[in-house]
Amino acid sequence: MTGELLLSVRQLVKRYGSTTVLDGVDLDVAAGSALVIIGPSGSGKSTLLRCIARLEPIAAGTIMLDGKFVASSERVGQAQAVAAHDIGMVFQSFNLFPHLTVLDNLTLAPRRVLGLGRAEAEARARDLLAVVGLAEKAEAYPAKLSGGQQQRAAIARALMMRPRLMLFDEVTSALDPELVGEVLKVMRTLSREGMTMLVVTHEMGFARDVADDVVFMDHGRVVERGPPDQLFAAPQEPRTRAFLSRLLGRDGDE
Repeated sequence: MTGELLLSVRQLVKRYGSTTVLDGVDLDVAAGSALVIIGPSGSGKSTLLRCIARLEPIAAGTIMLDGKFVASSERVGQAQAVAAHDIGMVFQSFNLFPHLTVLDNLTLAPRRVLGLGRAEAEARARDLLAVVGLAEKAEAYPAKLSGGQQQRAAIARALMMRPRLMLFDEVTSALDPELVGEVLKVMRTLSREGMTMLVVTHEMGFARDVADDVVFMDHGRVVERGPPDQLFAAPQEPRTRAFLSRLLGRDGDE
């Protein structure tokens, strides 16, 4: 069930030197919704997520989460800055600390950043590991986990911070095909439970099943947005049709 506007991106510009990677992006995401972003490599999808996660400085524009500033090239009014832990992000690579157990990977940041006691943090971690199907792996080290298990642990670690928005950047792209399904299953569960999600993926089946809306990006711009049934079956923009024709292997017209 979707609710009121949670994330608002307005006229976002990101440059690397003289190269403009994001060129005036506008994007709204409602609370409780799942928005999937698709597009060719180099279209700015991952950079958009990294800007929202405050991992990249922006050149122009504004990003706000529930009325609080995430990033802005020109701060307006007295709006507060959003807390860093309100936005969680899971990457292509798992980024687990190899010298820590899965349990310690999950509890490190909540104890240091949120001030949770060990008992509370470990109880929450064990609950989340059960959610992602890793209850029996709490004491294991990352090297003893498959790629799919490591990615599920990374998702649980991000959820430990109780984010209001979860960003997923091609989280299945580094996995063997037989491991993709187990990660997507966890993401489907999060979506059903009302987690607000912004997902960059090439998994079109996942987009059809989970997305409330799908956004197609190209050359740093939002080209088209719509419900998955409409966007996949009858895209309005020629660039969207051409991309889906190549991706899905069907005839299309320019």
